[in-house]
Amino acid sequence: MNVFAFIGGIPEWRFFNYPMTVDQEWQEIKVKKIAPQQFQYLLEQKDLYILDVRPLDFRVNTSFIKGSLHCPLVYLADKYQEIPQDRQIVITDYAMKQSPIVAKFLVQKGYSVIGVLKGGVERWNSENLPVEHRVPTQKVGPLSGMQKK
Repeated sequence: MNVFAFIGGIPEWRFFNYPMTVDQEWQEIKVKKIAPQQFQYLLEQKDLYILDVRPLDFRVNTSFIKGSLHCPLVYLADKYQEIPQDRQIVITDYAMKQSPIVAKFLVQKGYSVIGVLKGGVERWNSENLPVEHRVPTQKVGPLSGMQKK
C-alpha cells in the first residue's frame, strides 16, 4: 500500500491553487456548543445519548461522563449504525477538537445531534462535574465496550 502526505497540508495545497471541492451542505451544518453546567442540566432532564469520540488509547485523562459511550473517531464510519436514531445525541471528546466533526457527520446521516460539550471532558473536569474512570484499551468492540475502573 502506498501512503502519501502533502507536507504543507491544506493551506499549502490552496497556496499552489490545486483543485479542491467544498461540500456546501457540510459547511452549512451548524453545531451548538453546550456549556458543561447547561449540559449537566440537560442530562438531568432528558434521556440523552452521550457519545465520546476520543482515541482508544486515551492516557491523558481516563475520566468519562457517566453513561457515555465510547467510539473513537477513526471507527465512527464503521460503527455509527450502532447509535440509536431515536435518541438525542450530545458528543464529547477530550478538548472539543474532534466532536464538531462527528456532530456534522451524524447530522448528515440523519441523527438528532443537539450539540457538543463545549471544552470537552477537560472543561467538564475543570468544573468538578461528576465522572467515572475507565481503563484504556486497544480492543475495538461495540460502542459500550469500555471497561470501568
